[in-house]
Amino acid sequence: MSCSVEIIDFKRPEGNRKNLYVNSIPGSSEEDVQEYLYSVFSVYGLINGIQIYPYSTSNQSEKVAGYYAFVTFYSVIAAHSAKESLSNKITIAGTECKIAYAKRKKDAQTVATLHFSKCQELANYYLGFNGWSTTIKLLIEDNEEDSSGNDLRKVRYVCVTRIDITGHHLNSEGMGAWEETYLVKDPTSKAKAICKSKKLAYQRSLENAFSKVILIVLPNGKVTVEVDTTQPDPVILTEKELDDSNVLKVNELDELPDEDVEDVKDEVDEGVDAINLHILHELEEM
Repeated sequence: MSCSVEIIDFKRPEGNRKNLYVNSIPGSSEEDVQEYLYSVFSVYGLINGIQIYPYSTSNQSEKVAGYYAFVTFYSVIAAHSAKESLSNKITIAGTECKIAYAKRKKDAQTVATLHFSKCQELANYYLGFNGWSTTIKLLIEDNEEDSSGNDLRKVRYVCVTRIDITGHHLNSEGMGAWEETYLVKDPTSKAKAICKSKKLAYQRSLENAFSKVILIVLPNGKVTVEVDTTQPDPVILTEKELDDSNVLKVNELDELPDEDVEDVKDEVDEGVDAINLHILHELEEM
């Protein structure tokens, strides 16, 4: 197992060989159990998640409460290493808890894309904090006709993001969209909807871009990267969107506008521009 090459993708880990089952965990708070299991198993590799479930059994007319847990790794090698290194058991509060591979028979019908925060965590673990970077190539409002009610409106943003894998001369692009509803009569509602729509469109685009990245972990621990070129590339859509109709055109004025008119425009636009600039700065810093 230690000599194998392993392929890890940015999707929710499936398969029993990545999932360890721990039984007979003595009664305590779920938070304490989670913290303890994480401290024990994270030594062997990056953990996707720990699921804890309560149980109770009767032992000689005495009811015994406790937990059992599933510890899910991204890597089969990491799960195997944890199981073997711990000799298939751990001792918690004097109780021996057995470790085994999970035996979940239900196979996932569809492979789930990894959540935005988990994508970053996985990339940082295998590529390093400076091993990748992101660039927002497109962030626009989708101006489709709004079919919502009189008091409600919808705002929808589309984002295209590129991930650059430093040192591997590879990149992957992804597209994401998000729609939010706001109250027409509430000015702050629209601003919040715009902010959330932009942020989540960016996150979905990053998830989509990462879903094409494949990590290849070599026996010596080094990591190389490939990009799945069979998936559609949103660059085609980007080129279609970036036509003359989406280019801001500025015409020269023969004379300056009235001071009163300029003051009114500043009052209307100042808040919106500040919000948009703040959102874009936040997105670029992610």
